[in-house]
Amino acid sequence: MKNTIILCLILLGLQACQSEPDYKSVRKEVLDAHDNVMMDGEMAIKNKMRLDTISTNLDSLSKAKLVADTLAEKQTISQLQLKLNTADEQMNDWMHKFNAELDGKSNAEAVKYFKAEKVKVNILDSLYKEAIGESNIYLSKFKK
Repeated sequence: MKNTIILCLILLGLQACQSEPDYKSVRKEVLDAHDNVMMDGEMAIKNKMRLDTISTNLDSLSKAKLVADTLAEKQTISQLQLKLNTADEQMNDWMHKFNAELDGKSNAEAVKYFKAEKVKVNILDSLYKEAIGESNIYLSKFKK
């Protein structure tokens, strides 16, 4: 019994000694993740431009026998553009709402906020990767 009490006190002491991370390090993780997602945003813009070019030139591509059904191609392009635009819009929305400076908040509150923001950035990253991946597959049909 005495050993159990001592063991419990030691475990409680060890837990008390563990400090939470500094909010600045968690904020840096969020900002680094954001920077990576911004590179996805650049790729999304390039893919949207390529899709626009293909959409504009569907008649020429049809005559060159690179495209059989221009209506189906337009629908596919529209769906891909929508996915890319949705990822961009959600990224812009997140950036407008994000607050890098949390004056008046405790370290624990700031850590909680930045961890939640990191989850949001990771979701945005997944949206971009999916939209870019699908558009890359489609665009690969037109590489020379």
